[in-house]
Amino acid sequence: MIVALLLFAQVGVVQFQTQVSPDTVYAGQQVNYDAVTLVDDVARRRLRANPVFTPADVAGVTIYDFPFDTSSISTVTVDGAPYRRYAYHRALFPLLPGTYTVPAATLQYQLPDGDDYFSPPRTYSTMSAPQSFTAVALPTSGKPVGFIGAVGEFRDTLRTDGSSLRVGDPFTVTMRLSGVGNLRLLARPAIDIDWATTVPGEERVYWDSAGTVVRGAKEFDWIVTPKIPGEMVLPEVRYDFFNPTSRRYEFATTPSLRVMVAAATGPVADTTAVPRDTIGDTPFPALARLARSNALVIAIAATAIAVILFGILLLSRRHRSDQDDEE
Repeated sequence: MIVALLLFAQVGVVQFQTQVSPDTVYAGQQVNYDAVTLVDDVARRRLRANPVFTPADVAGVTIYDFPFDTSSISTVTVDGAPYRRYAYHRALFPLLPGTYTVPAATLQYQLPDGDDYFSPPRTYSTMSAPQSFTAVALPTSGKPVGFIGAVGEFRDTLRTDGSSLRVGDPFTVTMRLSGVGNLRLLARPAIDIDWATTVPGEERVYWDSAGTVVRGAKEFDWIVTPKIPGEMVLPEVRYDFFNPTSRRYEFATTPSLRVMVAAATGPVADTTAVPRDTIGDTPFPALARLARSNALVIAIAATAIAVILFGILLLSRRHRSDQDDEE
């Protein structure tokens, strides 16, 4: 028994576990997945390389992997012994109501297979216990007509690209939706501008990987082309979302923007216009009108005259040839 304890102390202790919280959320709400590794002083001095953590894949969720934060490394005491604590964090967003299973994750590390640090390495592998959580459906009571699935807490703004507005010249309108939630799956809202044509443009996601909560912004572009000049208004845009903290539906609204649209710089070409009648430009308009109305007759007469002339020329050549032969 004493020998076993001594050998165990020489190898060191590495503990590994995962945790999912909370165990019940709304569909679309963030679930925290944390993997924690505890390494005692003996094992930490003997580790040949950094342990390799392999998280489990979870079906039906959007995953955000946070970078490893060295500032989160801390020292904790377990059963009177000090351990160095390393934590890895990711966020899961269930897409639909139901029960989700998070399979076991794996941690591999190498320690010398003997008392000497330079002994051949031995690979150890440990697995965490599977986890699970439940996502419940969003309430139907109070759901707005314009709700398109956003879950979290958001605010929005509206801006143009700053260019001078002119009829026929496209410019960009950008809506920025910022806050906490599944940024990647935020859907594009509808925008209605009656004095211009609108075409959806690019979408961009910016998320802050610091901390443990997914926060940031998503931007939506529209290409807008004014149809009429004057002082116009970019209408406010409303974005509905479900706030899991307050457990009710809320909305963010952009303020309307007044813009001045200038007239087009030149005349717009009319591709359907009838070709101009140029008869009046000729010195003999009466003859020109007569020629246009009798074009077929004139063409036949011209052809007949050409044939007659060609025949006369041919007979003349034959006559000259006969005179040369008599001489």
